[in-house]
Amino acid sequence: MRRVLALLAKINETVCGAAKNLAGLLLMAMLLIVVMQIVFRYVLNDSLVWSEELAKAMMVWTAFLVAPWAYRIGANVRIELFIDEMPPVFRNSLTLLLNALVFWIVAVFFWESVGFWQRGLTVQADSLPFPVAWFYSIVPITFAFMVLVGVELLLRNILTLLNPDEVFDLSHLNDAYQIE
Repeated sequence: MRRVLALLAKINETVCGAAKNLAGLLLMAMLLIVVMQIVFRYVLNDSLVWSEELAKAMMVWTAFLVAPWAYRIGANVRIELFIDEMPPVFRNSLTLLLNALVFWIVAVFFWESVGFWQRGLTVQADSLPFPVAWFYSIVPITFAFMVLVGVELLLRNILTLLNPDEVFDLSHLNDAYQIE
């Protein structure tokens, strides 16, 4: 089980890092497109028809691309006041239960997002010559990555319950992004 966890951790670390970097590139491209639209509209008096639709799609892609990374390091909103005072076995069991619930929700969303993408194949984008499914494609991709992250987190939770003296969590990654 430890080998599977190590392999999955390496895959997730690589995928989450690449997705996070791609999100940064998309933010820069979105900024460039918005600045181009401003220049074309107010300086050249000719607006770009496609810029708003593409910039909105890039903004959505950026948010979805960082979701697996945020899920993996636990950068979501949480209240730790009560859970920190609980005995370790109860805390670890509750964490396993919550991660199993989140995993189930993510798996359902993945399944539904595939249908969402397929329906997008029948709709043409307003200002660009391709189906909106290409804008929607980030949704099933993100949820597939989140399923992988969920499996990793569940394995970490199970190993923590089986070996309470060892550390299997990713709290060290979250500490670098803490806002006090």
